[in-house]
Amino acid sequence: MRFDPADGSKPTQSTVKTGNLATPPQHNPQRPGFRFDGWTLDNQPFDFQTPILQNTTLTAQWSKTTDWTLNPDHGPASGARLTISPPDRQEPYYVSVQAAGNQILGLAGDGRIYTWTQDSTPKQVPSPAQAPDGFHYQQAAAGSRWQAALGSDQQIYTWTSQQPEPATLDTNRNIQFTSISMNGDRLLAVDRQGRVHVFQADQTNSQNPNTKPAEQATTSLPGQAQAVLAGASDSRILVLDSDGQTWAWDASKTGNVKPELLRQDPGMRTVQAQALNQGFLLLNEDGQAYYLADNTTEPTAVSLPEGIQASRITADRNQAIITDRNGHVWSWKTDATPTRADNSNQPYAQAVLAGDRITAISRQGGIYRWSPDKQGQPGKPAILSTTTAPVLETASLEGQALKLNKRNNAWQTDISSHTPGPATILITGKQDNQPFTRSLTYTVDQPLTRDVQPSSIYKVSFDTTGGSQAPQPQQVTYPYGRVQRPSPDPTRSGYQFDGWFTGNTAYNFSTPVTKNITLTARWTSKNPRTTWTINPDRGSQFGNETTTITPPDSTSGVKFNQISNSIGSVVMQNSVSLAVGSDGNAYAWGDNRSGQLGNGTTTQQNTPVPVKKPAGVSADFTYVQVSAGYRHSLALGSDGYVYAWGDNTYAQLGNNTSGGYSTVPVRVCDPSTHSNVNTGLKAIQVDAGGEHSLAIDKEGNVWAWGRNGNGQLGNGTNSNYSSTPVRVCDPEHPTDASKGLVAITVAGGGAHSLAIDRDGNTWAWGFNSYGQLGNNVTNGFDGANPVPVRVRDPNNPDDTSKNLKSVQISAGFEHSIAIDAQGNTWSWGWNYWGELGQNTTNQDILSPARVYNPDNPSIPFKASQVSAGYDTSLAIDTNGIAWSWGRNTYGQLGYTNYDDSRGHNQPAKVRNPASSNNTNLSLSSTLVSAGNWHSLAIGKDGYTYGWGYNKYGQLGNNSNKDAYVPMLVEFNLAPVISAARLDTSPGTHLTPVSNSNSVTVLTPEHLPGTVTVSVDYTMGGSGSTLTDTSLRYTYMPAGVLPRAGGEGILLALATGMTGMGAMLASRRHRREQHRLLHASHE
Repeated sequence: MRFDPADGSKPTQSTVKTGNLATPPQHNPQRPGFRFDGWTLDNQPFDFQTPILQNTTLTAQWSKTTDWTLNPDHGPASGARLTISPPDRQEPYYVSVQAAGNQILGLAGDGRIYTWTQDSTPKQVPSPAQAPDGFHYQQAAAGSRWQAALGSDQQIYTWTSQQPEPATLDTNRNIQFTSISMNGDRLLAVDRQGRVHVFQADQTNSQNPNTKPAEQATTSLPGQAQAVLAGASDSRILVLDSDGQTWAWDASKTGNVKPELLRQDPGMRTVQAQALNQGFLLLNEDGQAYYLADNTTEPTAVSLPEGIQASRITADRNQAIITDRNGHVWSWKTDATPTRADNSNQPYAQAVLAGDRITAISRQGGIYRWSPDKQGQPGKPAILSTTTAPVLETASLEGQALKLNKRNNAWQTDISSHTPGPATILITGKQDNQPFTRSLTYTVDQPLTRDVQPSSIYKVSFDTTGGSQAPQPQQVTYPYGRVQRPSPDPTRSGYQFDGWFTGNTAYNFSTPVTKNITLTARWTSKNPRTTWTINPDRGSQFGNETTTITPPDSTSGVKFNQISNSIGSVVMQNSVSLAVGSDGNAYAWGDNRSGQLGNGTTTQQNTPVPVKKPAGVSADFTYVQVSAGYRHSLALGSDGYVYAWGDNTYAQLGNNTSGGYSTVPVRVCDPSTHSNVNTGLKAIQVDAGGEHSLAIDKEGNVWAWGRNGNGQLGNGTNSNYSSTPVRVCDPEHPTDASKGLVAITVAGGGAHSLAIDRDGNTWAWGFNSYGQLGNNVTNGFDGANPVPVRVRDPNNPDDTSKNLKSVQISAGFEHSIAIDAQGNTWSWGWNYWGELGQNTTNQDILSPARVYNPDNPSIPFKASQVSAGYDTSLAIDTNGIAWSWGRNTYGQLGYTNYDDSRGHNQPAKVRNPASSNNTNLSLSSTLVSAGNWHSLAIGKDGYTYGWGYNKYGQLGNNSNKDAYVPMLVEFNLAPVISAARLDTSPGTHLTPVSNSNSVTVLTPEHLPGTVTVSVDYTMGGSGSTLTDTSLRYTYMPAGVLPRAGGEGILLALATGMTGMGAMLASRRHRREQHRLLHASHE
């Protein structure tokens, strides 16, 4: 039996005898920031009430805990409208439901019990008085006057409506129970020795609320048979043993009874039994139900139509509910055939009948209930809410009251004026019917990029963090200025320089500067620690002491600051990924048949390899930017020149040649001389289209070269290609060779191009068969648009004089995306796969339309960055969360498995790589790049991730297997510790140490001696879990001070130590017995 915590840590395992019940771990697993919901089998709730017949893995179900949030949490100094959202209402994840008459008990997977009647709302059953930490309920049973539960201590607890606090049933505390059931006032319990205990309340004083059930008899099965489950009808007790055989005896007999083995087909194993008033409903391992009447010894089949197999049965009085393996619910009485009792809206895991209403658990752990209509047809299921909605009562900004307006399930308020910087918003209200107060942080931004005026100057400072003298600050002008990487690199004795960073993110020297910033040096030791350490490595045998575990040092802390992947092919081949490292090198991986990796070979690479530096450059040359086309690549060097490599069929390398390919970077020619010897094209930005190339020089002039059959070079012609850069013409004066388009950014698509001019106007040129130019028309497959045209204003799409105002653009293969000055996201062009994200499919859009906001369709989807791929799109929202939409044939959306349908036509969050099965967690990132059929992202942790198609190793994870969720690119990954065990006991309160890979952990108690420390970790925080066992920890005897020198100072008398040792040995003996009794199946 394996228990997989589904949090990246190592599963635990134990053994259980075939045919017995599994026992859950005594303590629920813990995970910071999450609530444990329960254990699941095949993504369905598991209640530990079905015998285990084979190797089984149970997986933990988690819900992310949330709190009150601000959206946005930053913005302008005044005029911003904030939405204050409450935490998600976290309903219990139910795994079992029981009913007796109108009384219903629901057991949640975390061990909470709720009780209600068919017309009331659930109330939580309290824990017993003086329950130990971590106590939870494991089973629940409903009776006519009182209810019962089995605790995680294997003891039985009972309560009534008059005495709602559960009290321990009077039994021998040394007896531990494994299952319970009730019928009327009779309680049956099976203990760990396989004996059946019968309890019943005093029937002579039914009005006394203090009546507690008393034990009437304890019965063992004959021979080696051991009971697993037991139930009672009005006149008969029935027991299932570990071989799946059924035994019965007269319920009225309380003395020395002799259980009778009932007849059943050879080889048949019964796995469930539910008591009716006059008999039992049984279920075998093949999903066949049987009815056993009280006066018979041989059951008769109860079959669902068309051979449908049953999975769960429940019963009360004279009626039973059967849930089949498809999740459908059936009602059955002893004198009738089963009839459908649900409306097929969704599958269920279990259902009961309470009164005239059915209550059912969905396969997602929710509670639903419904009643049949007057004709007996199933009614519409209604979800039963357990929690109450939070209420926000007041909000204030730095003591100034804010006016609240409730909208749907959130509250909105307009922010009052405030100076730039952090501000505190205080909110008060009620949550779970209790008053609360929270402080939320709102940051008033410095002016954003879209507010920055041309010729604004910003200061860039450098902090060498203990290294040599910092470089002089730089004054950088917007929009064409760029930070120049200081040369030489700083130095620090004993360390190697990893690069310049802002937080965890390597700084991208290809981006414009929009505010004053400080870049910080990162270092890695030249003499790295190569072993694991634990400090201190000894402590008290009683545990609860803090120790620090440190993994080996990384040999390099270089991270990627920029990424790009190819988009321009109808076929998947030639998929390549590029990146710039914080060390100034360019890296490449993926297909290489045209030399597009630039490493001097045509060999495919499954992990990043350095791109060769151009011939003749200085020793301190670095790469500033890279961009991947269909089969060629572009780069911008620190010398200001543009370089290219890969396929040159259409002269896309720009070196005044065509045909063939280059496996190393070559310089793009100077447009004025058509030479690249001692000269060349200088630029501040490059972008590779499908088979054409774009660049902007330091004056803002736009240059293009390569394929031009659709006018994608924008020079007023549609000649086949140009082998040297040509100037993109001025849209207002297309025939004036002295003028040209002046822009602040460009983007190359499959066969079209985009640009934003200095006034924020968006322009497009090239292929327009699907409306990808956004000018409200199409030109067919043979059309060319060799002159830039206006991307239309979405508010006035028929006005040919107005442009879409943008601050960021991205050109996909045949669609386009932009972000406007308010952060709203727009898209247009080809939409067969829903790549426009507008909640539509197979309808091309000829002018910009808003991307759909799945969280609130009434407001725009806001983003800080977008990237258009072949037929997918990626975005980062204003909170740094990555989203995706469009085609998902190879998992390139990063949140679902293979899906070759018509795509996903609205944004959905990309999964968190550290917990990819959890739909509540998302990838936090600083940069995304959509490619052919794969995607890349740089996370806020500084690591790079890839997902989607991977035949050519373009995900960089040293594999050729497609990935449906983000996988780490294998590049300088550091160990991330997820768990630690001392001997076999887990350390608790594992806490990361800031600015390091170390963690602190509290030691568990242990007998004196030296034990092995097992440390679970992953490389980079995701992927396969590895375990190091090189560390040792010494537990010191009580009374010995580890730091007192020698063997320490003896503080206790020998007699006291002897007594303490006896106590600890006894405790260890009990723990070993407990471990053996809890053995479970692997």
